[in-house]
Amino acid sequence: MATIAIVASCDTKYHEVRFVEAAVRKAGHIPLIIDISVGKDSSVVSDITKQYILEQGGYDWAKVRDFTKSKAIDAMSESVSKVLPQLCAQGKIDGAFGMGGLQNTVMCSAAFRQLPLGFPKIIVSTIACGYRYFDLVVGDKDITVVPSVVDFAGLNPVSEVVLGNAISAIIGMVEHGGAKINTQGRFLIGTTLMGITNDSVMAAADKLIERGNEVMSFHSTGIGGRVMEKMIYDGHIKAVMDLTLHEMTAEYFGGYGYSKGANNRLCAAAEMGIPMLVVPGGIDFICLGKHEFFDDLEERGYVWHNSDLTHTCLYEHEILEITRTIVQRLNKATGKVSVVLPMGGLRTLSYPGEAFHKPDTILKMREIFEQELRPGISLKCVDLNFMDAAFPEVLYSEMLTLLGKED
Repeated sequence: MATIAIVASCDTKYHEVRFVEAAVRKAGHIPLIIDISVGKDSSVVSDITKQYILEQGGYDWAKVRDFTKSKAIDAMSESVSKVLPQLCAQGKIDGAFGMGGLQNTVMCSAAFRQLPLGFPKIIVSTIACGYRYFDLVVGDKDITVVPSVVDFAGLNPVSEVVLGNAISAIIGMVEHGGAKINTQGRFLIGTTLMGITNDSVMAAADKLIERGNEVMSFHSTGIGGRVMEKMIYDGHIKAVMDLTLHEMTAEYFGGYGYSKGANNRLCAAAEMGIPMLVVPGGIDFICLGKHEFFDDLEERGYVWHNSDLTHTCLYEHEILEITRTIVQRLNKATGKVSVVLPMGGLRTLSYPGEAFHKPDTILKMREIFEQELRPGISLKCVDLNFMDAAFPEVLYSEMLTLLGKED
Protein backbone atom coordinates (compact mmCIF):
# COMPACT_ATOMS: atom_id res chain seq x y z
CA MET A 1 0.00 0.00 0.00
CA ALA A 2 1.48 3.32 -1.12
CA THR A 3 0.68 6.93 -0.29
CA ILE A 4 0.17 9.24 -3.25
CA ALA A 5 0.23 12.99 -2.70
CA ILE A 6 -2.53 14.76 -4.63
CA VAL A 7 -1.30 18.32 -5.05
CA ALA A 8 -3.92 20.76 -6.30
CA SER A 9 -5.89 23.90 -5.56
CA CYS A 10 -8.88 22.53 -3.72
CA ASP A 11 -10.86 25.74 -4.13
CA THR A 12 -11.13 25.37 -7.91
CA LYS A 13 -10.19 21.76 -8.70
CA TYR A 14 -12.44 20.09 -6.12
CA HIS A 15 -14.26 17.89 -8.67
CA GLU A 16 -10.98 16.58 -10.04
CA VAL A 17 -9.43 16.12 -6.58
CA ARG A 18 -12.35 13.95 -5.49
CA PHE A 19 -12.14 11.92 -8.71
CA VAL A 20 -8.41 11.25 -8.28
CA GLU A 21 -8.81 10.56 -4.56
CA ALA A 22 -11.45 7.91 -5.30
CA ALA A 23 -9.27 6.30 -7.98
CA VAL A 24 -6.33 6.03 -5.58
CA ARG A 25 -8.49 4.45 -2.89
CA LYS A 26 -10.05 2.02 -5.39
CA ALA A 27 -6.55 0.84 -6.32
CA GLY A 28 -5.85 0.05 -2.66
CA HIS A 29 -3.57 3.01 -1.96
CA ILE A 30 -3.75 6.03 0.31
CA PRO A 31 -4.45 9.51 -1.10
CA LEU A 32 -2.85 12.45 0.70
CA ILE A 33 -4.59 15.65 -0.39
CA ILE A 34 -2.31 18.70 -0.31
CA ASP A 35 -4.15 21.99 -0.83
CA ILE A 36 -2.09 24.64 -2.63
CA SER A 37 -4.95 27.05 -3.22
CA VAL A 38 -4.49 30.75 -2.59
CA GLY A 39 -8.15 31.65 -2.95
CA LYS A 40 -11.34 30.88 -1.11
CA ASP A 41 -11.83 27.91 1.18
CA SER A 42 -13.04 24.64 -0.32
CA SER A 43 -15.52 21.95 0.58
CA VAL A 44 -12.77 19.37 0.01
CA VAL A 45 -11.14 18.37 3.28
CA SER A 46 -7.39 18.34 2.68
CA ASP A 47 -4.91 16.28 4.67
CA ILE A 48 -2.36 19.09 4.52
CA THR A 49 -3.94 22.52 4.51
CA LYS A 50 -2.79 25.62 2.71
CA GLN A 51 -2.41 27.32 6.09
CA TYR A 52 0.05 24.66 7.26
CA ILE A 53 2.00 24.74 3.99
CA LEU A 54 2.40 28.51 4.15
CA GLU A 55 3.53 28.32 7.78
CA GLN A 56 6.33 25.97 6.72
CA GLY A 57 7.45 28.63 4.28
CA GLY A 58 7.35 31.35 6.91
CA TYR A 59 4.07 32.91 5.78
CA ASP A 60 0.78 33.63 7.55
CA TRP A 61 -2.39 32.83 5.59
CA ALA A 62 -4.15 35.80 7.14
CA LYS A 63 -1.60 38.03 5.40
CA VAL A 64 -1.14 36.00 2.23
CA ARG A 65 -4.86 36.21 1.47
CA ASP A 66 -4.36 39.97 1.01
CA PHE A 67 -1.42 39.54 -1.38
CA THR A 68 -1.81 40.06 -5.09
CA LYS A 69 -2.51 36.78 -6.83
CA SER A 70 0.97 36.54 -8.33
CA LYS A 71 2.65 37.27 -4.99
CA ALA A 72 0.43 34.71 -3.24
CA ILE A 73 1.34 32.08 -5.85
CA ASP A 74 5.02 32.83 -5.30
CA ALA A 75 4.56 32.36 -1.55
CA MET A 76 2.75 29.07 -2.03
CA SER A 77 5.31 27.83 -4.57
CA GLU A 78 8.12 28.57 -2.13
CA SER A 79 6.28 26.93 0.76
CA VAL A 80 5.10 23.74 -0.93
CA SER A 81 8.62 23.33 -2.32
CA LYS A 82 9.72 22.84 1.28
CA VAL A 83 6.85 20.62 2.40
CA LEU A 84 6.86 18.05 -0.40
CA PRO A 85 10.56 17.08 -0.23
CA GLN A 86 10.24 16.81 3.56
CA LEU A 87 7.38 14.33 3.16
CA CYS A 88 9.48 12.41 0.66
CA ALA A 89 12.58 12.36 2.88
CA GLN A 90 10.48 11.15 5.80
CA GLY A 91 9.05 8.31 3.72
CA LYS A 92 5.51 9.63 4.07
CA ILE A 93 4.74 9.72 0.35
CA ASP A 94 5.56 7.31 -2.48
CA GLY A 95 4.42 9.41 -5.42
CA ALA A 96 3.16 12.90 -6.28
CA PHE A 97 0.26 13.77 -8.58
CA GLY A 98 -0.47 17.37 -9.59
CA MET A 99 -3.02 18.94 -11.90
CA GLY A 100 -4.27 22.28 -13.09
CA GLY A 101 -3.73 25.21 -15.40
CA LEU A 102 -0.77 27.55 -15.62
CA GLN A 103 -0.76 28.69 -11.99
CA ASN A 104 -1.29 25.22 -10.54
CA THR A 105 1.32 23.82 -12.90
CA VAL A 106 3.85 26.44 -11.80
CA MET A 107 3.27 25.65 -8.11
CA CYS A 108 3.31 21.87 -8.62
CA SER A 109 6.40 22.05 -10.78
CA ALA A 110 8.28 24.15 -8.24
CA ALA A 111 7.66 21.46 -5.61
CA PHE A 112 8.08 18.41 -7.84
CA ARG A 113 11.48 19.65 -9.00
CA GLN A 114 12.69 19.31 -5.41
CA LEU A 115 11.92 15.59 -5.43
CA PRO A 116 14.65 13.07 -6.31
CA LEU A 117 15.18 11.61 -9.74
CA GLY A 118 13.28 8.33 -9.92
CA PHE A 119 10.56 9.40 -7.48
CA PRO A 120 7.17 8.99 -9.26
CA LYS A 121 5.72 12.37 -10.22
CA ILE A 122 3.06 13.32 -12.76
CA ILE A 123 1.43 16.65 -13.62
CA VAL A 124 -1.72 16.81 -15.73
CA SER A 125 -1.67 20.31 -17.18
CA THR A 126 -3.54 22.57 -19.58
CA ILE A 127 -0.22 24.05 -20.75
CA ALA A 128 1.39 20.74 -21.72
CA CYS A 129 0.74 21.43 -25.39
CA GLY A 130 1.17 24.09 -28.04
CA TYR A 131 4.20 26.36 -28.32
CA ARG A 132 5.35 26.18 -24.72
CA TYR A 133 8.87 25.86 -23.39
CA PHE A 134 8.83 22.66 -21.32
CA ASP A 135 11.45 23.98 -18.91
CA LEU A 136 8.55 25.76 -17.19
CA VAL A 137 7.03 22.40 -16.30
CA VAL A 138 9.82 19.86 -15.88
CA GLY A 139 13.00 21.86 -15.26
CA ASP A 140 15.83 19.33 -14.89
CA LYS A 141 13.77 16.55 -13.31
CA ASP A 142 11.93 13.48 -14.61
CA ILE A 143 8.41 14.86 -14.23
CA THR A 144 5.89 13.07 -16.42
CA VAL A 145 3.57 15.64 -18.01
CA VAL A 146 0.15 14.80 -19.45
CA PRO A 147 -1.86 17.30 -21.54
CA SER A 148 -5.27 17.74 -19.98
CA VAL A 149 -6.83 18.45 -23.43
CA VAL A 150 -9.78 20.20 -21.76
CA ASP A 151 -9.70 22.74 -18.96
CA PHE A 152 -10.24 21.89 -15.31
CA ALA A 153 -13.76 23.14 -14.72
CA GLY A 154 -15.65 20.07 -13.61
CA LEU A 155 -15.56 16.51 -14.85
CA ASN A 156 -16.60 15.51 -18.36
CA PRO A 157 -16.05 12.50 -20.63
CA VAL A 158 -12.65 13.77 -21.75
CA SER A 159 -11.24 14.82 -18.37
CA GLU A 160 -12.41 11.58 -16.77
CA VAL A 161 -10.45 9.52 -19.32
CA VAL A 162 -7.33 11.72 -19.22
CA LEU A 163 -7.24 11.86 -15.42
CA GLY A 164 -8.04 8.16 -15.24
CA ASN A 165 -5.10 7.31 -17.47
CA ALA A 166 -2.77 9.63 -15.58
CA ILE A 167 -3.68 8.33 -12.15
CA SER A 168 -3.37 4.77 -13.46
CA ALA A 169 0.13 5.68 -14.63
CA ILE A 170 1.26 6.91 -11.23
CA ILE A 171 -0.32 3.91 -9.53
CA GLY A 172 1.77 1.75 -11.84
CA MET A 173 4.85 3.80 -10.96
CA VAL A 174 4.44 3.43 -7.21
CA GLU A 175 3.65 -0.26 -7.52
CA HIS A 176 6.39 -1.24 -9.96
CA GLY A 177 8.85 1.68 -10.14
CA GLY A 178 10.12 4.38 -7.86
CA ALA A 179 13.64 3.02 -7.55
CA LYS A 180 16.14 5.44 -6.03
CA ILE A 181 19.12 6.46 -8.10
CA ASN A 182 22.23 5.31 -6.29
CA THR A 183 25.68 6.06 -7.69
CA GLN A 184 27.59 5.34 -4.50
CA GLY A 185 30.74 3.38 -5.22
CA ARG A 186 30.37 3.77 -9.00
CA PHE A 187 32.77 5.76 -11.20
CA LEU A 188 30.54 7.43 -13.79
CA ILE A 189 31.97 9.29 -16.76
CA GLY A 190 29.70 11.97 -18.19
CA THR A 191 29.80 12.75 -21.90
CA THR A 192 27.94 15.17 -24.16
CA LEU A 193 26.63 14.68 -27.67
CA MET A 194 23.98 15.64 -30.17
CA GLY A 195 23.18 14.51 -33.69
CA ILE A 196 26.07 16.43 -35.21
CA THR A 197 28.63 14.64 -33.00
CA ASN A 198 26.75 11.47 -32.08
CA ASP A 199 28.62 8.80 -34.02
CA SER A 200 32.12 9.69 -32.86
CA VAL A 201 31.07 10.34 -29.26
CA MET A 202 29.22 7.03 -29.05
CA ALA A 203 32.11 5.15 -30.65
CA ALA A 204 34.50 6.54 -28.03
CA ALA A 205 32.00 5.83 -25.24
CA ASP A 206 31.50 2.27 -26.48
CA LYS A 207 35.25 1.64 -26.34
CA LEU A 208 35.36 2.93 -22.77
CA ILE A 209 32.40 0.74 -21.82
CA GLU A 210 34.08 -2.30 -23.40
CA ARG A 211 37.05 -1.50 -21.15
CA GLY A 212 34.77 -1.77 -18.09
CA ASN A 213 33.95 1.91 -17.59
CA GLU A 214 30.49 3.36 -17.06
CA VAL A 215 29.49 6.27 -19.32
CA MET A 216 26.41 8.47 -18.99
CA SER A 217 25.48 10.55 -22.05
CA PHE A 218 23.77 13.95 -22.08
CA HIS A 219 22.11 15.65 -25.05
CA SER A 220 23.63 19.11 -25.52
CA THR A 221 20.41 20.97 -26.27
CA GLY A 222 19.94 23.11 -23.17
CA ILE A 223 18.82 20.66 -20.52
CA GLY A 224 21.47 17.98 -21.02
CA GLY A 225 24.48 20.07 -20.16
CA ARG A 226 22.68 21.66 -17.25
CA VAL A 227 21.77 18.29 -15.74
CA MET A 228 25.30 17.00 -16.21
CA GLU A 229 26.77 20.05 -14.48
CA LYS A 230 24.39 19.53 -11.53
CA MET A 231 25.23 15.83 -11.28
CA ILE A 232 28.91 16.74 -11.18
CA TYR A 233 28.29 19.18 -8.33
CA ASP A 234 26.25 16.51 -6.54
CA GLY A 235 29.15 14.08 -6.77
CA HIS A 236 27.51 11.53 -9.06
CA ILE A 237 29.85 12.05 -12.03
CA LYS A 238 33.56 11.47 -11.38
CA ALA A 239 35.03 12.40 -14.79
CA VAL A 240 33.83 14.07 -17.98
CA MET A 241 34.35 13.55 -21.66
CA ASP A 242 32.76 16.88 -22.62
CA LEU A 243 32.84 16.68 -26.39
CA THR A 244 29.89 18.82 -27.48
CA LEU A 245 29.89 22.39 -26.16
CA HIS A 246 27.16 23.62 -28.49
CA GLU A 247 25.08 24.97 -25.58
CA MET A 248 27.72 27.65 -25.09
CA THR A 249 26.56 29.28 -28.32
CA ALA A 250 23.12 29.91 -26.82
CA GLU A 251 24.77 31.34 -23.72
CA TYR A 252 26.97 33.55 -25.91
CA PHE A 253 23.86 35.06 -27.51
CA GLY A 254 22.30 35.79 -24.13
CA GLY A 255 20.10 32.71 -23.81
CA TYR A 256 18.87 32.69 -27.38
CA GLY A 257 18.12 29.70 -29.56
CA TYR A 258 16.90 26.13 -29.23
CA SER A 259 19.75 25.02 -26.96
CA LYS A 260 19.40 27.72 -24.34
CA GLY A 261 19.28 26.91 -20.64
CA ALA A 262 22.73 25.49 -19.87
CA ASN A 263 24.79 28.47 -18.80
CA ASN A 264 28.20 28.14 -17.14
CA ARG A 265 29.14 24.98 -18.97
CA LEU A 266 32.49 23.44 -17.92
CA CYS A 267 32.39 25.20 -14.55
CA ALA A 268 31.22 22.28 -12.40
CA ALA A 269 33.97 19.88 -13.49
CA ALA A 270 36.56 22.66 -13.21
CA GLU A 271 35.47 23.54 -9.67
CA MET A 272 35.12 19.93 -8.52
CA GLY A 273 38.57 19.01 -9.83
CA ILE A 274 37.49 15.91 -11.72
CA PRO A 275 39.33 14.72 -14.88
CA MET A 276 38.15 16.64 -17.97
CA LEU A 277 38.55 15.71 -21.62
CA VAL A 278 37.22 18.63 -23.65
CA VAL A 279 36.54 19.07 -27.37
CA PRO A 280 34.86 22.28 -28.65
CA GLY A 281 32.40 20.25 -30.71
CA GLY A 282 29.49 22.20 -32.20
CA ILE A 283 30.50 25.73 -31.18
CA ASP A 284 30.37 26.86 -34.81
CA PHE A 285 26.58 27.21 -35.11
CA ILE A 286 23.43 28.20 -33.27
CA CYS A 287 20.20 26.24 -33.60
CA LEU A 288 17.34 28.61 -34.46
CA GLY A 289 13.63 28.13 -35.06
CA LYS A 290 11.78 29.97 -37.82
CA HIS A 291 10.58 32.57 -35.33
CA GLU A 292 14.13 33.27 -34.13
CA PHE A 293 16.03 33.88 -37.37
CA PHE A 294 18.73 36.54 -37.33
CA ASP A 295 18.33 39.38 -39.83
CA ASP A 296 21.61 38.35 -41.45
CA LEU A 297 20.66 34.69 -41.81
CA GLU A 298 21.53 34.53 -45.51
CA GLU A 299 24.86 36.27 -44.98
CA ARG A 300 25.79 33.85 -42.19
CA GLY A 301 24.74 30.73 -44.02
CA TYR A 302 22.72 27.86 -42.62
CA VAL A 303 21.42 24.36 -43.17
CA TRP A 304 17.98 23.05 -42.29
CA HIS A 305 18.01 20.58 -39.41
CA ASN A 306 14.34 19.79 -39.86
CA SER A 307 11.31 21.65 -41.17
CA ASP A 308 11.34 24.04 -38.19
CA LEU A 309 14.98 24.41 -37.11
CA THR A 310 18.14 25.65 -38.79
CA HIS A 311 21.78 25.22 -37.91
CA THR A 312 22.89 28.81 -38.48
CA CYS A 313 26.59 29.50 -38.96
CA LEU A 314 28.49 31.67 -36.51
CA TYR A 315 30.90 34.30 -37.70
CA GLU A 316 34.56 33.67 -37.06
CA HIS A 317 34.86 36.32 -34.34
CA GLU A 318 31.95 34.72 -32.45
CA ILE A 319 33.54 31.28 -32.55
CA LEU A 320 36.83 32.73 -31.31
CA GLU A 321 35.13 34.60 -28.47
CA ILE A 322 33.45 31.38 -27.35
CA THR A 323 36.84 29.66 -27.58
CA ARG A 324 38.28 32.25 -25.20
CA THR A 325 35.44 31.61 -22.77
CA ILE A 326 36.27 27.90 -22.89
CA VAL A 327 39.90 28.70 -22.09
CA GLN A 328 38.95 31.00 -19.20
CA ARG A 329 36.81 28.32 -17.59
CA LEU A 330 39.31 25.54 -18.10
CA ASN A 331 42.10 27.64 -16.65
CA LYS A 332 40.23 27.57 -13.33
CA ALA A 333 40.19 23.78 -13.20
CA THR A 334 41.80 22.17 -10.19
CA GLY A 335 42.05 18.69 -11.70
CA LYS A 336 43.55 17.13 -14.81
CA VAL A 337 42.41 18.67 -18.09
CA SER A 338 43.06 17.65 -21.68
CA VAL A 339 41.82 19.53 -24.76
CA VAL A 340 41.62 17.82 -28.13
CA LEU A 341 41.10 19.97 -31.22
CA PRO A 342 40.10 18.22 -34.49
CA MET A 343 41.66 20.47 -37.11
CA GLY A 344 39.46 19.09 -39.90
CA GLY A 345 36.08 20.15 -38.45
CA LEU A 346 33.98 20.36 -35.29
CA ARG A 347 30.85 18.46 -36.37
CA THR A 348 29.05 16.83 -39.29
CA LEU A 349 28.87 18.83 -42.54
CA SER A 350 32.35 20.25 -41.92
CA TYR A 351 34.26 18.55 -44.71
CA PRO A 352 35.57 20.56 -47.69
CA GLY A 353 32.69 22.04 -49.67
CA GLU A 354 30.21 21.72 -46.78
CA ALA A 355 28.57 24.52 -44.79
CA PHE A 356 30.69 24.18 -41.64
CA HIS A 357 34.10 23.66 -43.21
CA LYS A 358 36.16 26.40 -41.51
CA PRO A 359 39.82 25.40 -41.47
CA ASP A 360 41.11 28.97 -41.13
CA THR A 361 38.91 29.57 -38.07
CA ILE A 362 40.08 26.34 -36.45
CA LEU A 363 43.71 27.43 -37.01
CA LYS A 364 42.94 30.61 -35.06
CA MET A 365 41.24 28.55 -32.36
CA ARG A 366 44.45 26.55 -32.11
CA GLU A 367 46.44 29.75 -31.59
CA ILE A 368 44.12 30.81 -28.75
CA PHE A 369 44.42 27.44 -27.04
CA GLU A 370 48.19 27.39 -27.44
CA GLN A 371 48.69 30.94 -26.20
CA GLU A 372 46.07 31.20 -23.46
CA LEU A 373 45.65 27.79 -21.83
CA ARG A 374 47.52 27.75 -18.56
CA PRO A 375 50.54 25.46 -18.11
CA GLY A 376 49.54 21.97 -17.04
CA ILE A 377 46.57 21.67 -19.40
CA SER A 378 47.27 19.26 -22.23
CA LEU A 379 46.44 20.36 -25.79
CA LYS A 380 46.38 17.82 -28.61
CA CYS A 381 45.66 19.11 -32.12
CA VAL A 382 44.95 16.28 -34.55
CA ASP A 383 44.65 16.39 -38.33
CA LEU A 384 41.25 14.76 -38.26
CA ASN A 385 37.63 15.76 -38.61
CA PHE A 386 35.37 15.16 -35.60
CA MET A 387 33.47 12.65 -37.69
CA ASP A 388 36.48 10.73 -39.03
CA ALA A 389 36.50 7.06 -38.10
CA ALA A 390 39.90 7.50 -36.42
CA PHE A 391 38.82 10.31 -34.09
CA PRO A 392 37.02 8.15 -31.47
CA GLU A 393 40.26 6.23 -30.95
CA VAL A 394 42.01 9.52 -30.11
CA LEU A 395 39.30 10.38 -27.59
CA TYR A 396 39.37 6.91 -26.05
CA SER A 397 43.15 6.91 -25.63
CA GLU A 398 43.18 10.44 -24.22
CA MET A 399 40.47 9.59 -21.71
CA LEU A 400 42.35 6.54 -20.53
CA THR A 401 45.46 8.67 -20.05
CA LEU A 402 43.50 11.15 -17.96
CA LEU A 403 42.20 8.31 -15.81
CA GLY A 404 45.63 6.71 -15.49
CA LYS A 405 44.47 3.59 -17.32
CA GLU A 406 46.67 3.65 -20.43
CA ASP A 407 46.69 0.49 -22.55
